[in-house]
Amino acid sequence: MKIVIVGAGIGGLSAANALARDGHQVHLIEQASEFTAAGAGIVLAPNAVQVLASVGVSLAGEGQVLASTQVTDRAGRLLTELSAARLATAHGPSFGITRARVHQLLAQALPSEVEVLFGASINSVEQRGSQVRLGWSGGKLSADLVVAADGLRSAVRSQLPTGPGALRYSGTTCWRGLLDFDAGEVATEAWGGRTRVGVVPVGESRAYYYLVATAEPDAPAPGSLADFTELFGGYGGAAGELVTALHQVPPLHHDLWELDRPIWGAGRVLLLGDAAHSMTPNQGQGAVMAIEDAKALMLSLRGGGDGALERYASARQYRVRKVQLDSRQIGEVAHWHNPLAVAVRNLGMRAVPKAAGAATLSALVRPGIELAVAK
Repeated sequence: MKIVIVGAGIGGLSAANALARDGHQVHLIEQASEFTAAGAGIVLAPNAVQVLASVGVSLAGEGQVLASTQVTDRAGRLLTELSAARLATAHGPSFGITRARVHQLLAQALPSEVEVLFGASINSVEQRGSQVRLGWSGGKLSADLVVAADGLRSAVRSQLPTGPGALRYSGTTCWRGLLDFDAGEVATEAWGGRTRVGVVPVGESRAYYYLVATAEPDAPAPGSLADFTELFGGYGGAAGELVTALHQVPPLHHDLWELDRPIWGAGRVLLLGDAAHSMTPNQGQGAVMAIEDAKALMLSLRGGGDGALERYASARQYRVRKVQLDSRQIGEVAHWHNPLAVAVRNLGMRAVPKAAGAATLSALVRPGIELAVAK
């Protein structure tokens, strides 16, 4: 089957690797002039690691294997801790790693027969029977099936009968970057009311960090490093050390928007990753869901192009919607700032048995994609 994938981010590259290895003729279209990774760092949980390995991408020796993930209060006092080491016994390791390295590994793994077209912007999508015709900045391209992996504001999705879909603002804005900072083997997120600070080791004594603040969309950002350290001041533990270690304004800044509800496609145009279900990053599962999508898509297409959308959506919709809504709720709870509500929340988090937390995390990182598609 001739398949055109639009978008060469983590999701699009994962899909290109999976589909090409499954015998499809794959064309990969990217708007940029070369492979370019967006973002700073990422946590790849076992569900992503397993899928990547199945499409020829090994993370052995890459990034930082995580021992645990901690959530603390502003002072650095522990609220909850999830043991990645214990989880690894059942499902494999979790990695903190730069997005650039993940992107590079995926690009290097592409089978040689995958045709990559850079500098191509999609301007039309037309379906006729079992063919899809894409208009792009350099001409036309026909395929048996199109996979749109072109992000939150997907150009392909906007031209489908479903329409572009409603976007939802999370109420928060986020700054990200990488820093020479030794965080050991523990990823930390500190909740400070109207702000949060995240620290993720990515290997070689470097850390990926993110700074999240309650804000109106398009609100002016702090103009100097001093303004940042004031906004995110008062933290203890690893979060406080990270803020103190900042030597420049974080290089990346984005308001956190998401797609209000997943949209899986129309006809023979299937959506993947952020184009289908952009979500807030509060469980570290956004890119991971895109990687899972790629495997589910590959399995769904083994039944042919007819009915592929229905099989794919059926396999993904429940799991993805749950992760999206859970992430949305976590983001809201994390930014509570009423002292009484915060005290009750913190008490409740500390009271949750470790076994219960481990069971919840285990369910999250166990994909079961083959079983879902088989149903």
